[in-house]
Amino acid sequence: MPRSGTLDLGPALEAAPHVLSTSAPSWEIPDARLVQVNWEIADEPALELTPPACHPSIPPFASFFAGRYPDTPVGTFNLAQARIVVRAGIRPRALCLGAVCDNAEAAEVLRSSWGYPVVLGEVEVSVRHDRTRVAAAVGGREVLEIVLPSPEVIGGNDLMTFDNLHLVRLGEPPEGAILQIDPEYAIHKADRSVPRLHLPDPEALGMRGRLRLASPITGFTIQADTDLVPVRFLMDPTKPAIQGTRRIDRAA
Repeated sequence: MPRSGTLDLGPALEAAPHVLSTSAPSWEIPDARLVQVNWEIADEPALELTPPACHPSIPPFASFFAGRYPDTPVGTFNLAQARIVVRAGIRPRALCLGAVCDNAEAAEVLRSSWGYPVVLGEVEVSVRHDRTRVAAAVGGREVLEIVLPSPEVIGGNDLMTFDNLHLVRLGEPPEGAILQIDPEYAIHKADRSVPRLHLPDPEALGMRGRLRLASPITGFTIQADTDLVPVRFLMDPTKPAIQGTRRIDRAA
């Protein structure tokens, strides 16, 4: 029998974003600079961050994701996320534990329309020829730093990105749900590096002291056109995803 997450949904849902409906706007976002770092993590503590609907990845790993989005309906913003990779049925997905955004309007729309567990803070995404650096802080307190030195150019086929999962309170009256956020990427350029990662506050970004780093896997930087579209799939957080996933019919 596959193992399932052991997250206590009661407290988690109390702090989760409230999304009134799945009819989010559609954003086309050109020329984004994106960073993903995959890092092995301790298995048992991560189960306590995983909803019962999902299963741990094998091996267990986190996938930190950040981006600079220069042209959106709410202006330019930077976003940094802490995520753990889980399986929804057999499919790998990235459960977003917490995120920081440096644009107040963007943070509000990301939270209320797509369920990103995001707070307003300071985020830097610096992409140079010799290294990429991501830094995020909340209230002046650093919560994340990623450095990708000495990049090696790779092809887009060498990349694996993950659709996001967001635990939310959906509708009115609110009920627990997991939303799947599935951007597409038209990749123009990509490179790979052995990452460095610093998490100075283990309680920040929804990690609750349960995200314990083991060994680095890989990191990469992407230049791509991407998007955000209305939610197409949602899950019951209490049931296995293979039973509790529902496709949203926009034509209905």
